[in-house]
Amino acid sequence: MRDVLDNPGLVLDIMREVADAEIMPRYRTLAEHEITEKKPGDLVTIADKESERALTQHLTALLPGSRVLGEEGYEADPATLKVLGGDAPVWIVDPVDGTHNFAHGKSPFTVIVALTDGTGVRAGWIIDPVKSDAAWAIRDTGVYYQDATGNVTAPTRPDKKFEDGVMTAGPKLQDRIAKAALELSIPKPKLKARYRCVGREYMDIAIGALDFARYGGLLKPWDHAAGVLIVEEAGGRVRRLGDGAPYTLSTSLDSQFIGVAGAEMHWTAFEKLARRADELPG
Repeated sequence: MRDVLDNPGLVLDIMREVADAEIMPRYRTLAEHEITEKKPGDLVTIADKESERALTQHLTALLPGSRVLGEEGYEADPATLKVLGGDAPVWIVDPVDGTHNFAHGKSPFTVIVALTDGTGVRAGWIIDPVKSDAAWAIRDTGVYYQDATGNVTAPTRPDKKFEDGVMTAGPKLQDRIAKAALELSIPKPKLKARYRCVGREYMDIAIGALDFARYGGLLKPWDHAAGVLIVEEAGGRVRRLGDGAPYTLSTSLDSQFIGVAGAEMHWTAFEKLARRADELPG
């Protein structure tokens, strides 16, 4: 594993090669039969399946003895989630995050990969094949961002007042946030619609284009493992709303509600607002 952690570009290269071969040629060219539903409203495309197959092949070759937990593999066999409880390193893969956008010829969508072992998430990578940028982090070493020109930086978030920050939320949560702010007599961040692509939201929080998010329900590891690490390594905070515990991986999909703040100094105010919003009806 040390070779991978010392050379994170190897994983980025695999992700980009797979996106170039299996995802982008199908962007806005999908045939009707290449889009199906796993359940009502939950789409999957041939690009999801083929990119996960290719990522599995290349990542396990890069790290012999490793296992893969992929979104589509889990859909085919939920028992694959139990690989998180074993001794082998595990790649957690979301082959196309934002499939609804991708299937409708829209962006953003991303590719997400995390690497875990018995100590938790060790590294996470997210690429945006349309914008051609990427963010990644190795635990305890900070976060890095590569723009479309290939320039790599350690992103520095701009200083903002709490009320100048931007939060993504669905319409119902936006209403509850506004009501909670009035009730508590505190400011609220600016609110905008969810991207329908959590990977891009995590990227934008890490680089300062977004500031806050709240996710709830059965939080699937392929959506959140890499992004949580990236935001935290960028100086943000991610915690469960309610008990303040860290986001955790487990061998079962347990309901969790987490808040994400790009700047740790805004966590206390955001947690207070988000917790009260979750207590309100609707």
